[in-house]
Amino acid sequence: MSTRELAYSIFDRLTDEQLEGFVLMFKDTVYNEDLAEEDVLAILDDVKSGRNLSRDFTSVRELMEDLNADD
Repeated sequence: MSTRELAYSIFDRLTDEQLEGFVLMFKDTVYNEDLAEEDVLAILDDVKSGRNLSRDFTSVRELMEDLNADD
């Protein structure tokens, strides 16, 4: 199975919440050519398993406040 096929297989099994978490976590790395394939697979595995995702949010406003907060 190719990496692309594996990714599509994982995406098909994600809940909407998991997929949203993946997009938030992964959007800044998708164009990073230095990201190793092993890192991509580890991120996909985390998303599939629900690990290392951000906390739950009750509204888009709450999510945006968290994203814009200084850490």
